[in-house]
Amino acid sequence: MKKTSILLLTLMFLSSIFLYSSLPSKMPMHWNIYGQVDNYMKKDIAVVLLPLLAAGIFILFKATLNLDPKKKNYKFFKKEWEIIQTAMIAFYAYLHFMILLVSLRPEISMVPLIFFGMGILFIIIGNSLPKIKQNYFVGIKVPWTLASTDNWDKTHQFGGKCFMISGIIILLESFFFWNAAVITFSVIFLSAVLPITYSYFIFKKSKN
Repeated sequence: MKKTSILLLTLMFLSSIFLYSSLPSKMPMHWNIYGQVDNYMKKDIAVVLLPLLAAGIFILFKATLNLDPKKKNYKFFKKEWEIIQTAMIAFYAYLHFMILLVSLRPEISMVPLIFFGMGILFIIIGNSLPKIKQNYFVGIKVPWTLASTDNWDKTHQFGGKCFMISGIIILLESFFFWNAAVITFSVIFLSAVLPITYSYFIFKKSKN
């Protein structure tokens, strides 16, 4: 997984260098829910922004192994830890390549491409969440999950299912493009609000 992450980072920087002279002076960097570009960025910054962010993620994941007070738990989900790290870097790489493509081919719609990448990322995270043990950097980190291993495990089992469902919904959106605003709200609700609410429900139930 480490080699894959390094390869992706290398390809991100190389693609920026190789295509730099062909790219427009201002590149599209943000799209609204209707697929219209609503923010541009100077080429000099745009070509390195996502590669640098991805490199930051790579460094952060390495640093947390020594900084986390619960670092002894990492050996129990080392594989999932590396999968999530690689998946996040791969998502940034995918976005970077798509932005380069759309900068060269403005007629291509970016929003379905974004949803496709997000869908895959959510499914990968959803599949990994149930296997993650208590830590302070990855997972559903709320007071009730950090205070109880039982709460953590049950919440992440439930949260994994929510992320998987969200990923499938996002993938379908990338192909059918029904209503981006509704889909975005639904995904946030499924992947963030529901697991936190479920965690609190378990906490209250255990107290009673």
